[in-house]
Amino acid sequence: MEQQLKFAVVGGDMRSANLAGLLASDGHSVRAYALEKYNFAENVTKAFDFAELMKRVDCVILPLPIQSDPDVLNAPLSLNSYSVNEIFNLFHIGQTVIAGKVGNSLFERAGHNGILLFDYLEREEFTVANSVACAEGAIQLAMEELPITLHNANCLVIGFGHIGKLLSHYLAGLGANVTASARKYGDLAWIRAYGYNPANTGSLSGMLGSFDVIFNTVPSRILTAELLEEVRENCLVIDLASKPGGIDFNAAKRLGVKVIWALSLPGKVAPVTAGIAMRDTIYNILSEWGVGK
Repeated sequence: MEQQLKFAVVGGDMRSANLAGLLASDGHSVRAYALEKYNFAENVTKAFDFAELMKRVDCVILPLPIQSDPDVLNAPLSLNSYSVNEIFNLFHIGQTVIAGKVGNSLFERAGHNGILLFDYLEREEFTVANSVACAEGAIQLAMEELPITLHNANCLVIGFGHIGKLLSHYLAGLGANVTASARKYGDLAWIRAYGYNPANTGSLSGMLGSFDVIFNTVPSRILTAELLEEVRENCLVIDLASKPGGIDFNAAKRLGVKVIWALSLPGKVAPVTAGIAMRDTIYNILSEWGVGK
């Protein structure tokens, strides 16, 4: 950024905390709100009055995801709970706000109130960088939890989006036997082209008993109770999907299937790298809109 800006980093996990430090290190004025549990360096100032804070900033950075529950700001590093709707009431006309996983209702509200709202999850550069951290974190979890190596392990990756593509690539590089599933014919063609075993996400019945580890990347119910009954003993299931997840967790518990729901994995395993991805994407958005030039 050519111009020093005034940023407010509001809520979020370790990714947001690291983002605040990165922005400050670049020479910007940074104030952090709803991040009281984190000990910032001197170049980041903690704020405690949100209404006053909004009078003094050029850009507000909200978390990924923006909400932990309906109308609840995602703020695990805060001592308090905050309403997203109440926060939006305090934005002024022309306020620039950047957040992650923003729903249609908030976009509509922002438009009616004259707020410039952007979602960094809609940016390809951020999604790819975030997927790298998620895929690496998933492999780290598998290595920690499995009693076998991933080399020569039978692995199923459900979904062939950004995370599914990278995860399949990394697993194959470790020598795993990779089966990847998708619904689209084009994705299935790419799965074959990469040398993985193809499977249709909608037709997994009859094949789940052969895997040592199953990774789900699809944020809708894929592994039902019926399918979980086919999962063999000692198979590890890692759900990388955002809420509501892709697994019947109650059925898994009843059946004794070990499931790890790895929410917000980049913020847990690579918060500095994730913070860099957020910063770079924010700069790209502001540059495109002529902010900071």
